[in-house]
Amino acid sequence: MNFSSEELDCVKEQLEGIKKEIESIKGELISTKEEVNQLKISKNNGNIKHISGVPDCTLTTSCFDLTRFNNKSRNLNEAINNMKSLLEIPCYLVIYTDKICVDLIKEIRNSFNLDHLTNYVVTNFEDLYYYKYIDTINSNREKYWPTKDERTCSENHLLQISKLDFVLQTIEKNPFNTTKFGWIDANLNKNCSKICKDFSINMFLNVLNNVSDKFHLQIQSVTDKKYKNIDNKREYYEKYRWVMCGAFYTMGKQIGIKILNRLNDLFIEATMLGYGHGDELLYLEILDEFYDDIDRGYGDYGQIINNYFNPIQNIQYIYSLIIKKYLDMGYHKECYDCCKKVVHSIEELNAECSPAFYIAILYCYYIATYYYKKDECKNIIHHIYDVCEKNPDAKNYFNEKKEFYEQQFSYAN
Repeated sequence: MNFSSEELDCVKEQLEGIKKEIESIKGELISTKEEVNQLKISKNNGNIKHISGVPDCTLTTSCFDLTRFNNKSRNLNEAINNMKSLLEIPCYLVIYTDKICVDLIKEIRNSFNLDHLTNYVVTNFEDLYYYKYIDTINSNREKYWPTKDERTCSENHLLQISKLDFVLQTIEKNPFNTTKFGWIDANLNKNCSKICKDFSINMFLNVLNNVSDKFHLQIQSVTDKKYKNIDNKREYYEKYRWVMCGAFYTMGKQIGIKILNRLNDLFIEATMLGYGHGDELLYLEILDEFYDDIDRGYGDYGQIINNYFNPIQNIQYIYSLIIKKYLDMGYHKECYDCCKKVVHSIEELNAECSPAFYIAILYCYYIATYYYKKDECKNIIHHIYDVCEKNPDAKNYFNEKKEFYEQQFSYAN
């Protein structure tokens, strides 16, 4: 069969097109093969290579059976069930645990095919670093234990404090060769409700993918700084103080080591003074001493993940228990920083906030600015008037106290 030159040229053109498609498919196959190879774990000087697609952050948690010390402690079945939502997250996880819990935890973690992202450190509770203080703590509590609760015991207190050593060990060993680290409680309840509203794994992984070098924690409320004074420690520990949310926090290596070691010193100091209740109360000094090394979230436990980057949930809580308290106690720098983030969330991220609280927050922002950065005061005043022009409901609440507000504004002139 004879073909004309035009027909031959047409066939050649079609063949060239097919050839290009084949080359493209080959390239995609090679790329896929490389990705698969990257997902395979290989040993390198005792460390597991970081896996492509997994956040560059190693979380640490723990689960120990404390019922042998206190039969009112959380039972094993409840502890493991409350841990399930953590165990299904595809992130690097170091779990400090005991022989009683480890197989139960492994069974769940393996059911999600996440064993390769998990490092288990199995030890006896009595071998924990802080266990050497158990006699001192028991002695202290015989003399002064105003926060006594039948659900807790000295061992429970030590386990909470052991977070510090667990994370330091993880940083030192760095089994997954990551640059960022964090602590997360095992007891997260169903769908991680302890630390997040409307939790999703993607939301959580987004947080882990954006961990900074700073020590990120969530401010839960405001406590009088007078309690940093040793002479006031007895009063400080007479009841539980809401300082920060200890269920989840993240860090880079250098800042993390500094702060965790300082927390260790504060624990020893409090213990030798005869006091102690978990780890959260130790952060009162940390918040001042490492102010610029800390990235602050704001809110209650249930919004830790939601508010990790910006305070977008529970604005009323943040106003009432954080912003207002900062202002009442004269902590203007802290109030300024918090208001700035909250106002940004309301105006740029559509955080839900009633007009009344919006105006109240803007006023607090003005007062904090007056005492902390007075040269910015007029900008805040102009902004408040601008908000009132654009938001009739906010303007109505402003007008209810217009005379008072304008009198306050006059001090900025």
